[in-house]
Amino acid sequence: MTSASALVPALLRRGDAEAAAQEVSAALADMFGLDVRAVRFTQDEYSLNSVSGRAQIGDGTTYFFKFHQEEGELDNVTEYYRARLLSDAGLPVEVPVATSSQPGAQMVLYQLHDEPRMADICAGLERAGGEATTMGPQLLAARRALDACTARVMLETMKAPLAASASASVHQLFYHRLADGPGGFPGGRYLRYYLSDPTFVALAEKRWRVNGVEYRSSLSDLAGQAARLLAPASLSALPVVTAHGDDHHGNIWALDGPGGPALRLFDPAFAGSDIPALLAPVKATFHNALAHPFWLYHPSEAEARFSIETSTHGDVVEVADDAHLSQLRRDVLDSAAELIWGPLLAEMARRSLLPGNWRAVVRSALFCCPMLVTNLVAESRPIPVRLLGLARAVATGSEPVDGADAISTFLDRVAP
Repeated sequence: MTSASALVPALLRRGDAEAAAQEVSAALADMFGLDVRAVRFTQDEYSLNSVSGRAQIGDGTTYFFKFHQEEGELDNVTEYYRARLLSDAGLPVEVPVATSSQPGAQMVLYQLHDEPRMADICAGLERAGGEATTMGPQLLAARRALDACTARVMLETMKAPLAASASASVHQLFYHRLADGPGGFPGGRYLRYYLSDPTFVALAEKRWRVNGVEYRSSLSDLAGQAARLLAPASLSALPVVTAHGDDHHGNIWALDGPGGPALRLFDPAFAGSDIPALLAPVKATFHNALAHPFWLYHPSEAEARFSIETSTHGDVVEVADDAHLSQLRRDVLDSAAELIWGPLLAEMARRSLLPGNWRAVVRSALFCCPMLVTNLVAESRPIPVRLLGLARAVATGSEPVDGADAISTFLDRVAP
């Protein structure tokens, strides 16, 4: 699988699905002894750092497979797919049929589910209903039940700061996309995506005014701050919890249950019992609540749907837009604030384990989500949507000069 994890994404980018399927078939045969008869890929906009699909084997059984391939993972990820750990802790997680956790050969095989993922459901609702759309009472109740369970597990498993947390796999989602090795900032995706791009370089030191709110920090400031605050050695001073760590809606199945939908986590590629507490809920909070699905994943659709006005006045970039969060996402944010962040921060404060700069740490981690999950200034993105994405990253990572916005209001709400 070492070769397949590198070759398959490249083959798919070139449009050679047949050769990619042959690589996956060989890998499944080598690792799990499967007689693979057919492979069909289900890669989509939410699988930016992984490849997934269905594999039909000789006895007619079809499995869902997924594997990650990301630059630098051999150096930074030591163990993938710790589903049993999460299940034992009480989280509703799909336990794989088979797993390969060897660095460079990480693949997981699941029982096939035909039910949709939460990401697919929410995107469909938002396309149909726009800003006013909601999940509906049953699905929102399932979302809130998962949030309550996630918080309970974090609080029950919270432990004192652990030096070993500096090697936790979850850092691959944050610091290791900003830097190469210890102290290697700038590096990682930040260097590759942005620092050689003339659009970004021209904007990196400017200040931003977004929908009338002026922000204190530049993109360059925010990246440097994130590299300092999210360095694994720095975060090892935080308490640790057991968590999935990457529980965005693309990694959650909405399964049919007797009493309505039941949400189940899968693909715990960065899970652990050593996740710094302030990092644990970040990915889910940003991608499920704060990110608009169109400007992040469907930039051409965003250009068609939204009014985006941009201008530059001296050292200030101004962006005005109507890409507002849907009621669905506001409901998800309310649930995360009430059921996860509020209790987590309160417990950290009660134990005298909440650092004074917790807001800056959380903002830095939230900033990394849009900046480093995809290239916001890629040529394939229309120019207004590039600026909208960067504006959202600034608004996520920086405190306003004065006044309030959605992020500062959220942080005020959850502060202990």
